[in-house]
This record gives sequence, structure tokens and C-alpha cells, in this order.
Amino acid sequence: MKLGPRSLATALVVILAATTLSVCGKKSPSDSTPATPPPTTAPPATQPTPPPTTCSRLGYVSPSNSCASDSPSFQPQIEKAMDQLVSQHPEIFNLGEASGGGQYRVRSPGRYYVGLIQNLEAQGLCAGFDGEELQVKNSNSFSDQYHVMTSAFYMRRGTGSYRTTCTPAVFPTPPPPFPGNNGCPLPGSLEITCDHEDESFYRGDVERAIVKVAKEHPELFNFNNVQPGTDWFAIIDNDNYFNEMVKAMISFGYCSRFDGEELVVKKVNDFSEHYDIFAGEGYIRRGPGAYRSSCFPAAF
Repeated sequence: MKLGPRSLATALVVILAATTLSVCGKKSPSDSTPATPPPTTAPPATQPTPPPTTCSRLGYVSPSNSCASDSPSFQPQIEKAMDQLVSQHPEIFNLGEASGGGQYRVRSPGRYYVGLIQNLEAQGLCAGFDGEELQVKNSNSFSDQYHVMTSAFYMRRGTGSYRTTCTPAVFPTPPPPFPGNNGCPLPGSLEITCDHEDESFYRGDVERAIVKVAKEHPELFNFNNVQPGTDWFAIIDNDNYFNEMVKAMISFGYCSRFDGEELVVKKVNDFSEHYDIFAGEGYIRRGPGAYRSSCFPAAF
């Protein structure tokens, strides 16, 4: 079991996930066309308090070091949740690739874990993700850990996915505060997991924002200094470059912030996309390599 820093966020997002997540489409915008979000309904500016879930009813717990391999208590429920997810959202998987026994290749790890959590909640179980393993419980007396995806991104099914049982339960723990959101009208959100997806949806608008900022604020750049072999020009004022990129994305209808390392953008709370728009040598970074990850739900 690995309790990474993102495990602290699991508690609240499990409560939010069942009401805020919807289907992400898989059409990627071109660089020359304004990007559009996947076919999903954006939540209103204000939302009612989500209804209670199994996790919210059970409440927060303190982490325990008492974990040992025993026997799985929730294997049938996990298998059912997997079968449901393949039927509900086949686009999450590559159904033409399997390692046997319905263990399909996972195209979107983030949506995979969130979908399993939702389906387990529908069965009356509290589920979470600690950055490595699926966590499941029906009381605070104990919780099970399951490794439900291989390093090659195939589903892992059967008793081989079970790892350990912790007594008492080790999740959910109190979440950190929501990050700043620059006046975004959407409610705050915390991610369950972040992964590099096969496709990004918003890269076209990130490219447009770079062009907009370069045109409107040439004082921030040295256009005569270009990184060899690229069209990446040098940045003179890093801080204002990031500030203006955030403003540009907001002007395009996004919620956006700079988290100290990456430009983060969202249009719905289902997910956010993260872009590294600064090359370490002091140049802008653009093109496909600027996209880094998608977080499910959104990371702010």
C-alpha cells in the first residue's frame, strides 16, 4: 500500500465525484481550431450540497499502520463494478487488447478509477484511490486494498488484485483545502488521480493563448532568441508570462490558474488539463509536448 500526497484529497472528491462526473468525449481539437470540451453538461455556477454517500456517512479516519495480507472481502463487488464500467463506458478501454479474462487495456486510467469508485458507491460501498491502489470498505473497522491495473495499463481482475487489509480502515482522511481558482464560477474540486491521456482537448486553445499573449505583450519576450530547432522564443518576464497566459485562457471561457509549475485549465469539474508552457532553458514550450496530464475530477 502506498499513501501518496493525493490520498488526502480522496475523501472529499469521492463525495463530489458521484454528482459531478460525466462522460468525456474523444474528439481532439486541432491546433488551428478553437478547442471545445468533451460532450458533457457543465455544472451551474452554484450547486446544492451533494447528497450523502457511504464515505460521507462513515466520516474521516486516521491512517493505520496495521495492514496485513488476509483475504479479500469485496472481490465480487469489484468484479461487478468492472463489468458495469466496460458496458457503461467502453471508450475508456481498448476492447481489442486484452490480457485474458476480460482484462482490457485501459485508455484512460483517471476515468477508470473514478468510474470504479462510482460503481462501488452505487453498491453501497465507500471506495477511494491512494495513488496506487483502490481502497474499499463498508465500515470503519477495516478496509481492503486492491491493485486493479497493471504497469502495462491492463485491468487486473480476480483475487490477484487483492493486496492487503488494514484494521481499522485507512481512508478517507481529511482533505487539504481547495486551491485558489481566480474567481472561477465552478465549485472547487480536488482530484482523485492524474494521468497522461492519449488525447488532450484544450491544447488548441493553449496554443491560441500563447499567440495572443505574444501579440498583445511583446515586451515579455525576446523574439530574436529562438531555441534551436523549434519556434520557441525566449521569455524575458516569467511571472507576467504566466499571469497573462492565465488571463488569456479565462478570456477564452476557461477557468485557469498557474500552480507554480504548470498552467491548469478546465471548463467543467469532471477533469482539468495541465500544461508545462515553460522550457527550463528560458523559452516558451508549445506543441504536443506542452500537455502533461489530465486530473479526474478537476484539480482546482
